Amino acid sequence: MRLKQAEARRVIDEEVARLGCGFAAAEIKNGPRSGANDLAWWHENTPAAEKSETRYNLAHLRAYVRIAGSDRLTAVGLPLDRQRLWMDRSVISRLERDGYLAFEPGLYAAFVLTERGRDWLENGQPEI
Repeated sequence: MRLKQAEARRVIDEEVARLGCGFAAAEIKNGPRSGANDLAWWHENTPAAEKSETRYNLAHLRAYVRIAGSDRLTAVGLPLDRQRLWMDRSVISRLERDGYLAFEPGLYAAFVLTERGRDWLENGQPEI
């Protein structure tokens, strides 16, 4: 069963509060995110110096997995009851670049949690 918009926002807010991030990024839209099936699009604006191991990234990864209900995060937006949650582009880009997520191309491209990502999700601590 897919979450409603308010439930998805609550999940993100819970994970952000749990790690003390201060704010959450959640864009909920009516359709799929244009360009998001292309891995290059995700990496267009990600500075090389930004690292993955932050409270913000961990909180969002935990929330996205909870919202999706699986280790597979649909690239064009996580399906909700009637809309889609567009994942934070910078977060996903860094997590894929650093091996926490793997990109699976296709008509319904997705980011899939890797062993490294699963371990960090369950046991890891963010550096900052």
